[in-house]
Amino acid sequence: MTRNAKGPSLPLSATILATVLIMSAPASAAIVFSDNFDGGASSAWGNERGSWRDTGGVYDATNPNNNPITYSSVTTFSALTDFAVDVDVNDLDDGGIWLRSAFNGGAINGVLLVTGGNNGNNNGLYWHTVQNNVFSAPLQSVGVPGLQGDDVHLRIEVIGDDYAVFVDGDVTATTTLTTNLFASGSVGLYDFSPNSGVSSPREQTFDNVVINDMTIAAISEPGATALLGLGLAGLGLLRRRKRAG
Repeated sequence: MTRNAKGPSLPLSATILATVLIMSAPASAAIVFSDNFDGGASSAWGNERGSWRDTGGVYDATNPNNNPITYSSVTTFSALTDFAVDVDVNDLDDGGIWLRSAFNGGAINGVLLVTGGNNGNNNGLYWHTVQNNVFSAPLQSVGVPGLQGDDVHLRIEVIGDDYAVFVDGDVTATTTLTTNLFASGSVGLYDFSPNSGVSSPREQTFDNVVINDMTIAAISEPGATALLGLGLAGLGLLRRRKRAG
């Protein structure tokens, strides 16, 4: 039997509705930045402090330090509000992710998620709020067995006053923080992991950094709702024409 290549055609009303439903489907958060460090680090990295480098497709500071603290931010997005960051951390030891941060002539402000710390006990995560280089006490420390020295994927979500980190695809946050100190800022990286062969067999590095801007998806929804309304109005017009004929 020969199958009709064109197949059955949909009524015009069904075609309109299908088109509207597809176009009005909720948009996902927009990816505004990504870097896998293959062939070099993106020029968007500020490399503000620590002499950061890309080597072998990963990124770290050649001068990892905590005084003054290392910092390299994505300078093209300096006023992020609600967003998500995905990053692979290799040989997790001591470093972290800056959130809603700023580097004002060397005075750093923002939230810092510290990896491999657990308030000095290693094998965990904790948070700092930092104001003009002054660090809060470690906040919301949590131990994560097996974290130290492992290759780990982190997803950090920042929405409103809430910060949450998800480890290796978990749907439940490993640790969270709530603070209203910072309304917006940059995403950055922190490195305090000794380089290989210096004083530690491990050397924490970063790879596959992706930033999703949540606000872009949020402002697209009213337009989608309006589009759905127009489509339904079109269906009503088609029905009236059919009755009139």
